[in-house]
Amino acid sequence: MSMSIRAMQCFVAVVSTGSISRAAAALHVAQPALSLLIRNLEEELGVVLLHRTSRGVTATAAGARLLSHAREILSRIDAARADVREDLAAPRGTVSLAMSMSMAKLVAVPLLRFSLQTWPDVYLKIIESSTGYIPGFVSSGHADLGLTFSDDAAVDLRFQHLIDEELVVVSPRPARGGAKAWSGQLAALPAIGLGALAKLPLVLPGNPHSLRRLLDTYQQQERTAFRVIAEANAIPQLIELVQAGLAHTILSYEAVRKEAMRGDVALRRIKNPRLTRPVFLCRSDVLPLSMAATAVADRVSRIIIDGGLPG
Repeated sequence: MSMSIRAMQCFVAVVSTGSISRAAAALHVAQPALSLLIRNLEEELGVVLLHRTSRGVTATAAGARLLSHAREILSRIDAARADVREDLAAPRGTVSLAMSMSMAKLVAVPLLRFSLQTWPDVYLKIIESSTGYIPGFVSSGHADLGLTFSDDAAVDLRFQHLIDEELVVVSPRPARGGAKAWSGQLAALPAIGLGALAKLPLVLPGNPHSLRRLLDTYQQQERTAFRVIAEANAIPQLIELVQAGLAHTILSYEAVRKEAMRGDVALRRIKNPRLTRPVFLCRSDVLPLSMAATAVADRVSRIIIDGGLPG
């Protein structure tokens, strides 16, 4: 019978990627075999499931209905497999997680500490990279999970919005005696308005860095222009340039919180409007997660939502 679990997985992969060739690569099967499977499925059901063009494939009305059923069925099968075969509290296997440097500063230590204490059979691989590459890592299978700042990278990925992290202005620390005591809380930081921010000499990441794209959009929406005097993509470089007194920058609060607590830099919140950046956890919408990866995804979500980023 063609209407098997494998057939449903293949059909979901084809529609999700919009291409039989891309789905074949993701599933590690030959393209002719995948095409034949889909044709056999159409013959068995007596309907056309896909619109085929030179630019790829899309689901017909019947295909869209099957897609909805297939996804629900596969989700239930995954849940049943997890319930029968393995306890989520004791996962095992290798899990790779891709994230930016700013996210690694927040997530890596508590995640690895929890894993070593709680999951002795889980081997974590943390991949630190620019967020622009992370969806590709997850889509290609080089990473099981990824943390990104946008959800529009690929049709074969599933994105879970976790939180909106606040961006702050990072400035050279005041002269000795000029600094005010800070409680370490985001809400206790002084604020800076848009007019004053536009006058500061800034060093920012260059395009196509996700933070720079967000800041450029912010400038367009507010009809203002930042005074950018230089560009640097790496967070340590940006912080070092600020510490040297050469410029100011804009980073996520968590990316620079520890430096501010040590007094290396001074922070200010941006007001009217407050500037935030969304954080998403992404995974493949084609290939099922292992129980170990599912457990890691749940823990990462808890670290970020419950213990990390004030919105």
